[in-house]
Amino acid sequence: MNALFMTSIYALAVLSVLVAGCLSIEKSYPDQHFFVLEVKRGSNPATSAGNGILEVAEVRISPRYSEKSFVYRTSEPRYESDFYNQFLVAPATIITEEIRKGLAQSQVFRHVIGTSNQLQPTHVLEAAVSALYGDFRNSGAPKAVLEMEFFLSKEGDGGSQVILEKRYAKSVDLNRRSPEALVQGWNRALEEVLATLIEDLRSAK
Repeated sequence: MNALFMTSIYALAVLSVLVAGCLSIEKSYPDQHFFVLEVKRGSNPATSAGNGILEVAEVRISPRYSEKSFVYRTSEPRYESDFYNQFLVAPATIITEEIRKGLAQSQVFRHVIGTSNQLQPTHVLEAAVSALYGDFRNSGAPKAVLEMEFFLSKEGDGGSQVILEKRYAKSVDLNRRSPEALVQGWNRALEEVLATLIEDLRSAK
């Protein structure tokens, strides 16, 4: 009787160890990581706000890059989507928000609004992203690529008239091939695009 009891105890102990071992097995897949773009704000905005009300429409992005997953170009014809490194929300939403914030701080216009605002705009800015990817074709020289096109129209009694149409293409060298470095490169590219856009808007108004 004692021998049977001891055998049962031993069997339960072995089973407990096996179950605990199964539960502690490390997962074989990586964690997902989420990122946002954030443009550094200029420290020297205009001393006084400009005239007019600028409506910034929602940015459109090519379907190739509109999803949250990062896109890498690994050869001339080949692109890859990274499920484990993504934008926190749709990139169109992030870029639209950063453009609005940057233009509002620049004070080129008295007010910068979104499409849902009830104010009547004097100008409308539309933007389209045609490229947003990590260029990893050369493993020793990774780059962050951003290409955008802007259209500024002026509202009048006779309808709207396009007064600025310009394309900006940026390719920023990265110090390493990683999602963090890629996001930093995109941030820099967007900062440079926005800085040039602001100067162009000042001239176009």
